[in-house]
Amino acid sequence: MAQKMRAVRLFAPKDIRCVEVDVPHIEKDTQVLIKVKSCGVCGSDIPRVMVKGTYHFPTTIGHEFAGQIVDCGDKVKNNLTVGDRVSVMPLIPCGECQYCKVGQSHLCYHYDYYGSRRDGAMAEYVVVESANCLKLPDNVDYEEGSFTDPVSVGLHAVRKCRMEAGKTAAVFGLGAIGFICVQWLRALGCTKVIAVDVADDKLALAKRLGATAGVNGMKTDAVAAIKELTGGEGVDIAIEFAGNKITHVQAVASCKKNGEVVYGGITYDDVTYPNKVIQAILRGELTIHGSWNSSINPLPINEWKSGLEFMSTGQMNVNPLITHRVRLEDCKEVFEMMFNRTEVFTKVLFKPEM
Repeated sequence: MAQKMRAVRLFAPKDIRCVEVDVPHIEKDTQVLIKVKSCGVCGSDIPRVMVKGTYHFPTTIGHEFAGQIVDCGDKVKNNLTVGDRVSVMPLIPCGECQYCKVGQSHLCYHYDYYGSRRDGAMAEYVVVESANCLKLPDNVDYEEGSFTDPVSVGLHAVRKCRMEAGKTAAVFGLGAIGFICVQWLRALGCTKVIAVDVADDKLALAKRLGATAGVNGMKTDAVAAIKELTGGEGVDIAIEFAGNKITHVQAVASCKKNGEVVYGGITYDDVTYPNKVIQAILRGELTIHGSWNSSINPLPINEWKSGLEFMSTGQMNVNPLITHRVRLEDCKEVFEMMFNRTEVFTKVLFKPEM
């Protein structure tokens, strides 16, 4: 095997380069070395690369990935072996804090994380903990496998709600996870799912993926449109993944009484709620949920395993979300494009073998 590899490294905000580095080596007997086949760009990667930076420099970024195991430690978990095709959960819990001990490792106080706190997978190879690996079903390819993280994040958000057959929902923001939430809501019983975005092309795709209606928030009052589509009541469930201060408020305002709001989109602005929205929360007895990451714990369900199963059966279709496949060497131009929005994109995949 080669001793050197290419990796996308962040040296400072906006200073991102594809450089040659040493291939990493297994340092613990519970680790595996993965040859990366596909690594997606998460929405959080864009401000991380272009504005905020990572926890140390330089850092190899990328946390949505799948690949093939090429080397194993002596005490790997999950019955892994060389040649296995896997996706990898990026959060590494401490295993010792109060949340880890009760099966809520996604809330871990002292977690580590591939692609921000330690080197990630926008590279030819990456070393990971075997406990974070899940084998890909035979009919799930590497590109689909690299969606396991956003698919499970979407499921985690939807599971925050009291899901019942026949409920209505609205999804604000059609990034990759927004499209994924549309599909989860339909699969889990919602008969009406309204997609809200500012791009007509994305609204059209949402309908092909299961949305029953689309609302362009740039062309119409999104809340009024949702009320009209629900007979004046509003929806049972509103899920916000735009990370926008306007849609944060609209999500609450679009709910019916006893409704539920899930906030999954990260906003970097202060959000101000008008008094009438606060009154709607109080008088309508709305429930507000935060949703963070996803869970690989077996109980009540392993969200990563469920995501892979739904992709395997075709009930979760992520392929239409891929808009760009790019080389590691194109990293600077690609992140500038996404940050400046000079092209329409949903999911950008870095393919190390290109």
